[in-house]
Amino acid sequence: MKKWALAAMVLSIAYTNSSAQGCSDAGVCTIHSFKNNTEKTTEEDKNNNEVVAGFAFGKGERSVSYYTPYIEYTRSLNERTSVTGKIVYSAISGELASTAGFGDLFLSVNHAFDVNRKWKRSFVAGLKIPFDEADIVKDGIHLPMPYQTSLGTTDLILGLNVARNSFGATLALQQPLRKTNGNKFLPEDYPAEPLAYRYLPTNSFERKGDVLLRLSYNFFEEKKISLRPSLLSIYHLGDDSYLDRNKIRREIDRSGGLTLNANVFVDLHLSRTSAFELSLGTPFVVRTNRPDGLTRSFVGSLEYKFSF
Repeated sequence: MKKWALAAMVLSIAYTNSSAQGCSDAGVCTIHSFKNNTEKTTEEDKNNNEVVAGFAFGKGERSVSYYTPYIEYTRSLNERTSVTGKIVYSAISGELASTAGFGDLFLSVNHAFDVNRKWKRSFVAGLKIPFDEADIVKDGIHLPMPYQTSLGTTDLILGLNVARNSFGATLALQQPLRKTNGNKFLPEDYPAEPLAYRYLPTNSFERKGDVLLRLSYNFFEEKKISLRPSLLSIYHLGDDSYLDRNKIRREIDRSGGLTLNANVFVDLHLSRTSAFELSLGTPFVVRTNRPDGLTRSFVGSLEYKFSF
């Protein structure tokens, strides 16, 4: 009963202030090893391959809607090391346009050490590789970042997981290797569309990196239905910038800082080798300005996992 009471409390926190904006996940939050950061069960450890097919929905600024199917494959090379590849597709609909296309390819390697100790640790290294440069246009004019299917940057991802029994903690860095993308959006390029002035300018947009801290606890991990709430903080490492019409680089004030999110993962284990996972998330501490288009008031996803 105590576990159920604590789980209910975390669920209620997750949906307090659900109208807040700003999830701000640039991709690192959903990396396989960072999302599943508690210990695996013995049965799960026996499987060397896992395939995941999922669909996510998010609601962003100005009521922009995001529909994101994805597929992921993880291969365990040995007891300590696994590799993961993930491809994301995005369909976006809002007041200025509807866009669609492949977003990013994520590649990561997870290596565990201290596997025989009570506190398990693993190191993760990876890359986020974009399929475009965030340069989608409508009628010859570049769209703002909320309508782009990718951030348009190649990012380095590094992280450390620490887990013991049902508890897991993750510390990670996502750092753009090429900081400037190909976006050319300036609101004044839309003289006949006043709604465009409600979006921040992102011409030759340069985005800073992020540091992530996630704390998770897995309830009922040995049961058919398990519950894994987590608190996810993302600190954006400085103000982003853009080039104005006079080719002067200007910082976007208060675009750096902290976002704090609540996430809940619910797993329905169909068998030893397959499961459905429902995840829900919402922010309750946000950055003031989010020119990168990562504003989300709500994110939900459903995926099917099969291991063999």
